[in-house]
Amino acid sequence: MDALDARDSRRNRSEAGFTIIELVVSMALLAIVAAPLAGVFWSSIRTAGVSGHRTDGSSIASREIEAMRAVPYAQVGFYANQAGFVSTFDSPALTTVSLGPSAPASVALAPTDAAPVVQGGVPFTVARYIVWIDARDSTTTFAQAYKRLTVIITWTDRGGAHQVRQDSLLYPGGRGTYQGPMGGVAPSTTTTIAASPSSPNLQAITPLASPSDQTQVGLSWSQPGAGASVTSYSIEFSTNASFPAGNFTVISGLAPSITNYIVTNLTPSTTYFFEIVAYAGSYSSVSQSQSQTTAAVAGPTCSLGGLNVAGATSLSTTGTKLQNNGKMSENLTLSWSTAGSCSDSYQVTAVDPNSAADPGSPYVLGGSSGAYSAIVGSSGSKSWAVGLHTFRVFDINTNSATSVVKTFKVCVNGAASC
Repeated sequence: MDALDARDSRRNRSEAGFTIIELVVSMALLAIVAAPLAGVFWSSIRTAGVSGHRTDGSSIASREIEAMRAVPYAQVGFYANQAGFVSTFDSPALTTVSLGPSAPASVALAPTDAAPVVQGGVPFTVARYIVWIDARDSTTTFAQAYKRLTVIITWTDRGGAHQVRQDSLLYPGGRGTYQGPMGGVAPSTTTTIAASPSSPNLQAITPLASPSDQTQVGLSWSQPGAGASVTSYSIEFSTNASFPAGNFTVISGLAPSITNYIVTNLTPSTTYFFEIVAYAGSYSSVSQSQSQTTAAVAGPTCSLGGLNVAGATSLSTTGTKLQNNGKMSENLTLSWSTAGSCSDSYQVTAVDPNSAADPGSPYVLGGSSGAYSAIVGSSGSKSWAVGLHTFRVFDINTNSATSVVKTFKVCVNGAASC
């Protein structure tokens, strides 16, 4: 019995299962392995969703094409008063099939764009176009030989903005067979997925503040949501509106988030033409062109300094005293300066309180390079009037007075103050 009991005890221990510690360690190892796989799992789900939406978009496009093909040939087209009617479509522009300027009262018009279709929780926008297509054989062009049906489906999901386009030729059956390259061949239907981004919208250019507007131009643009997602932008600019090869400059590699840019190092007084190029991988689309003329560089300026009148007495720059004979008791020194591009020919006129010319006036200022001076001598036969004298700088080249004025007192001999 003891041997049997011991054997049963060992069997019970071997069937006891994992301990708590072993279970926790196992769960931790499982979490470490599963964490990196979660991102892959969710990415796969998102990719599958995007692929499924694209399949739905293609299916809706095919359904819309077949719905238009089911309409009698003569009724396939739009009335000009239908909402969303455009006279041309595509590039190069093709003429829209018009059934007339306005629909009969008995015809209820629907917009040229069908109502959005919600499928899989995603709204799909439907745009329909019907245009004339010419046909050509080896010698002749047959105008408006076919109607072409186009359906463009756009939608946005977690993968971004997407577009599917489907085109189908519609031939007027029973009206004779067109004897050309497609004679006797059933109309073909093709489905294409937009690989290029939509064209950016370059806004009208507003000049920058001076002096930046002399060598810089600020650009701003927007990117419509349709088409493939933009991966980068480039700026092209030229002094020629046609952007000939070898005569334009490219600023490339701008991030898709950039919609403003200042182009620098331009030449003043020059007209430039600008375009924005949007890239989606190797595919691209170009904006409309905008032009701007850089401002001219401002001409040289001249800045006039203040005129100084100085004597040798303690009154210095404010006044001087007369001798008993009415002559000044000292010489006066005139000094003046300029900055910038100024004339080199100036003189100073001086008048007494009665507006009469002072002795020796005008006084020619000597010097150059912006530093000028002259001496008003105290000797002479004419006496100076007592009172406030006005000294003014005069431009000899333009024969006109400047705005530079200085007043100086002449006092009587023996005056206690001046």
